[in-house]
Amino acid sequence: MVKVAMLSRWHVHANDYAKEAIENKDIEIVAVWDEDSSRGQNWAEELQVDFESDLTTLLAREDIEAVIVDTPTNLHREVIVAAAQARKHIFTEKVLAFTASECEEIFKEVKSNEVSLMLSLPRLNDPTYLYSQKALDDGLLGELTSIRCRLEHGGAVPSDANPNGWLPEHFYHAEQCGGGALIDLGAHPIYLTNRLAGDVEAVLCEMGRYTGREVDDHTTVITRHQSGVIGVIEAGFVANGSPFILELHGTKGSILVEDRTLKIRSIELGDGEWQTPELPEQAESAMQQWLNEILHSQTPRITQKDMLDLTRINEAAKESSEQGKRISLG
Repeated sequence: MVKVAMLSRWHVHANDYAKEAIENKDIEIVAVWDEDSSRGQNWAEELQVDFESDLTTLLAREDIEAVIVDTPTNLHREVIVAAAQARKHIFTEKVLAFTASECEEIFKEVKSNEVSLMLSLPRLNDPTYLYSQKALDDGLLGELTSIRCRLEHGGAVPSDANPNGWLPEHFYHAEQCGGGALIDLGAHPIYLTNRLAGDVEAVLCEMGRYTGREVDDHTTVITRHQSGVIGVIEAGFVANGSPFILELHGTKGSILVEDRTLKIRSIELGDGEWQTPELPEQAESAMQQWLNEILHSQTPRITQKDMLDLTRINEAAKESSEQGKRISLG
């Protein structure tokens, strides 16, 4: 049993992670800390656990072995480094940090203090990704030439029930979030594209502000990969009903994913017409992979390279948008 503290209820997925932890027989939530003491106290009462207003005091508790971090993103480096130095295992919401250098600092502390670090990248565990990756590895698409991944919802679209949209207002706070739609929702298309198309050598980004907020509410990124693949990444908060889209196109065929449905057409399969294959089972969640590493020394499928590359693309995309030019990653 791993005894865990919840660090902040700021992120919209904090409740989801608390629920997953409660439902896991190998986790016990024992305490809450929050940079907003009132919010944290209320959450601790709901969870029927201790509330601690001082992070240093909480991290000094010997009964706490691990933390689940859902703070504002601009606190990630400070909070995660402190947790690592206190020898607590760390599970955190994406992104890991704003810059690659901050990520490297976190990795250094994690390694030197021998703790497990996990970033929640759930679509790497999805059957459509697992099938697509194996199809690429097995050569069913030949050489991959282009990839497109799109994820958008209507969280910033006004409605009668939510005049400012259903996303919390702090999701548009540039200092706390470091950006808007791309750094949050766009994380999923970014890490999927990184995995499927390989290392990126250049990024060109256009960020839109349809609702007039200080951060982007819809963004498109064009990536050029070392493999020669050209990628298109799309993310936004201003399109109600937009499905998740993943397209892979290669010299021998294509894969099209819409939400949880996948079809493939390949000259390597049957008559080369569209097929709907049987998909693999859902892989273990990021939280379960984290636990498996802590309890059983199992190597997680989600890696530090996934974490670092996600931040590198976000960092380059922001620079590209601000400077109005393509950014090379070197």
